Amino acid sequence: MPDQLVGLRGREPVLQLVRDCLALPPDADRPVTVLLGPSGIGATDLHAGIKEQLAPEVPCAYLNFLRADAGGGLPLRTVLAGVLRELGRKMRDFSEPAFPRLLVGLIATEAPLDSHHRPQDRRSVSKLVRDRLRGPQGQGRYDSLLGPVTEVMGGLFGAPPGVSEATREVLSAVAPRPGRIPRRLLARGIAWYGGGRVPPSEEPADALLDLNSWQHGTGGQVKGPEDVERVLLRAFLADLRDHARGLLHHRSFLLLLDNCHTEAGRKFLRMLLELRHEDQVNRQGCDPLVTVASVHRWLDEWGPYTGAQWNPEPVESDRASLDHWAATRSASGTEDYWWYPLELRPLRLTETRDVCAAVPRGEETAPAVQRLTGGLPWAVRHTAATLAAAHREQPPPADDPSLPLRRVPGLRPPHPATGPEQPAPSLADASLGYLLEELAEDPGSRSVLIRWSAARDLSVCARVFTSGAGHRGSSLRDGLRERWLLSDSEDGRLVLHPWLRRLLLWELGSDEALWRDTHERLAEHYRTGPQGQPEQEPGVDTELEEAYHSLALGRTGPVAALLTRRFTSRTSEEWIRDFDLVTSAPNRLDKSRPPLALLDSLTPGDHGPAMSLASVVHRMVVARWIWSDPLSDPGRRLNAVLASAYDHVAALRSARSSPLYDEAVRYRQWRDQ
Repeated sequence: MPDQLVGLRGREPVLQLVRDCLALPPDADRPVTVLLGPSGIGATDLHAGIKEQLAPEVPCAYLNFLRADAGGGLPLRTVLAGVLRELGRKMRDFSEPAFPRLLVGLIATEAPLDSHHRPQDRRSVSKLVRDRLRGPQGQGRYDSLLGPVTEVMGGLFGAPPGVSEATREVLSAVAPRPGRIPRRLLARGIAWYGGGRVPPSEEPADALLDLNSWQHGTGGQVKGPEDVERVLLRAFLADLRDHARGLLHHRSFLLLLDNCHTEAGRKFLRMLLELRHEDQVNRQGCDPLVTVASVHRWLDEWGPYTGAQWNPEPVESDRASLDHWAATRSASGTEDYWWYPLELRPLRLTETRDVCAAVPRGEETAPAVQRLTGGLPWAVRHTAATLAAAHREQPPPADDPSLPLRRVPGLRPPHPATGPEQPAPSLADASLGYLLEELAEDPGSRSVLIRWSAARDLSVCARVFTSGAGHRGSSLRDGLRERWLLSDSEDGRLVLHPWLRRLLLWELGSDEALWRDTHERLAEHYRTGPQGQPEQEPGVDTELEEAYHSLALGRTGPVAALLTRRFTSRTSEEWIRDFDLVTSAPNRLDKSRPPLALLDSLTPGDHGPAMSLASVVHRMVVARWIWSDPLSDPGRRLNAVLASAYDHVAALRSARSSPLYDEAVRYRQWRDQ
């Protein structure tokens, strides 16, 4: 695997699930596995890892529907032609798959045939199919169809980014062979269209003519191209079934579908599941297609994005298995019967360490990258790449090795790490565009989101930032929810994805006036409420919430005074919770200064030989405010300062000081998880 590719890190259960599905008998039930999560969760990397591991031995097709939509959208017939090409590779020790039914249907519907003379058209369509697949010109079963497809192959079909060059060479060496299709297979392919399969036509030639008229809108037909696509997909599945029964034939086929939240991807999945349902009703058994699809949006057909109306509850990918799907799948005959939704989890710290191994001081850098990105694989990989490039271009001072990490959102990422044709001006800009897609391109939506990032709980934003938001605010929340970028915290707050919030705060911090206005309005909301009265919400300490935004504005003195007063009126456990809540406030402090120097500049008189409770708490507030930000103290250099301060305030407490001493030990022995 290429350096820094996330690939199969933490995804081994999904790979084993795919292996188990491939080992099933051809007609056994197998799930349509759907990988869920925000953009950057690593679905494409997982597709690459699966293809790397399995494609050399199993017929495997990869299709990126995002590229298909970017090219104006591809019709499903073109998609099927590309999939046919990928699955038609000749594997060692196995017979080459053939797709006579699909090939016949594709050729018969390629160009309009309507001479207004039915007998002549019947002869024409039969001759067309035979000439293209058996004729002396020798174009073969694929080349005549794939001319249009080959123009869009790059990034759409083939191998996803991250598949090694060695695997690409192996796949190139087993490309589908040209040559004419065997006569018996051609006859089988044509005959399949008879018997009323395409109502009301009993004869294959009539059925193919009807399909042609549906496709091109001739002959006054009521049906259209989507009906043709259903027939072609049915033909494709019939070809797979037929091949899987033969001697020395593969029993299963692997289809990797990336970005299926697009229009074309949703259509493909919908039709596949509709046909599976029909086969189940007709007791034909399941098709031998092992499908792994990824989506970065909640699909409308699943109901509300809360999942309340979707029967199969998404499961973390670590728990994925064929047995688990069989035990938890929905009742037979329901729309959810074939789905197996898997939520791809973020990387854990050990996995982030692997990705950061190539970065100087990677072992020390990884915990900060984990805190900064929330373990989002795309963000981890490109943050690591940006840091490595920064170290090569301008090594940091020996006495301040974390300087590039404190500035990393504003650094230019190495091309082509972020994907676009032109390198983005900064990692933050590239990441926001990647995460938010069209939401990032709308200046109004982006400005609203930037303000929202200041809030600890986004549920208050509709009341505070009503001007200019209106309906946009509601649609924005929906857009973030369906992208897995907005969630409910353990304590019931509505929160942004940590990487998204950090990027938006970086952008907010670049405008001092906007930063100040945003936090002033939020502090005012908690101080007076919307009607000039203090905001009363169950479980919300408005005094602390106001202090949180006051600290974001740099008002360390009043915040420290509040916490000093509460030190004598609250239990130790309560005071620690209050302290942690307030000092988790964001900051726009100078990222060029190391954390200890920054602390000393903000607390010039708080470290004399005889410190009072007020001065110790003030220094604690500033220290933890800096410490809470992975861009201000990425190396947790202020652990020792906080541990010493907790020892000091514990000694000043007359009773129940053990929780304070425990906090001192916790900071002294701090280990990021």
